[in-house]
Amino acid sequence: FFFSIYLLIYKEMLARQFTRLINTYLSRVKLPLMYAIRTFDDCYSNYIAGQCKDAAILGIACFIGMTIMRMPYATMIGVVTAIGALIPIVGAILGASIGVILIFAVSPMQSLVFLIFIVILQQFDNRVTYPLVVGKSIGLPSVWVFAAVIVGGSLSGILGMMLTVPLFAAIYR
Repeated sequence: FFFSIYLLIYKEMLARQFTRLINTYLSRVKLPLMYAIRTFDDCYSNYIAGQCKDAAILGIACFIGMTIMRMPYATMIGVVTAIGALIPIVGAILGASIGVILIFAVSPMQSLVFLIFIVILQQFDNRVTYPLVVGKSIGLPSVWVFAAVIVGGSLSGILGMMLTVPLFAAIYR
């Protein structure tokens, strides 16, 4: 966390120093290297924006569904689900578990209905919405987004899922 803060504070100085190093030692490959760096930067930035859009869509869909079914705490659970959805594939389920516990305190039967609803909603999001929204934001076809999540998840878990999608997009470009 602190390293990230330092990077943000000194990013202009680091960019100048990095450019000076490339000009000194890698002048022959400067243009292709800078193109690759800009492509990776663009892909990762767009990936984060796509993740946020998908999380917002999931949170709003959760809120609307809960409101239609007249469940308690719809707004709060929708927000928690949206925040949890920033973790690909499993995040919304982890966020929704809080909703199951809260609703269970009010009505165990509604808690079961909510659990079924959120699992169906999450499956739809994982297979349809997420590949479309994130794929469109990073310029990667939906099938490759899905493949990147599967490969990244199997190699490195949640962190792998978060890193392989923009990596695949950069390689695809």
